[in-house]
Amino acid sequence: MRKAEVFIPGCVFYSGYTREGALASVGKGWADLINAVFSKVQSYSPGIRIIQVKEKWGGLRIYCDPYVEDFEKMLREVEKKSFTICEECGNPANLRDGGWYKTLCDEHANGREPIEPF
Repeated sequence: MRKAEVFIPGCVFYSGYTREGALASVGKGWADLINAVFSKVQSYSPGIRIIQVKEKWGGLRIYCDPYVEDFEKMLREVEKKSFTICEECGNPANLRDGGWYKTLCDEHANGREPIEPF
């Protein structure tokens, strides 16, 4: 991100997210997933920019530019894995309903029942 930009978690930044910005955009339980993506992105040339990180429908979504097929495939695997990890703490979890879909462990579910991912 350019210094003139105001960081708002989850928004699109075409200049690219920093690792810290990405970590601030979702719960700390998904930190290992984000760190793995940022470690992998550094190995690509020309550089891939992470332009958005957010939670959507209970899963982690990471969007990048430009499109690189094998990197996008890895992002879809990370997304799939996020449906098994509590966004709050990183423990094993399930997707849960309750007005807003969230992937949470039993401890953080506050009584929400598990549902099948989409």
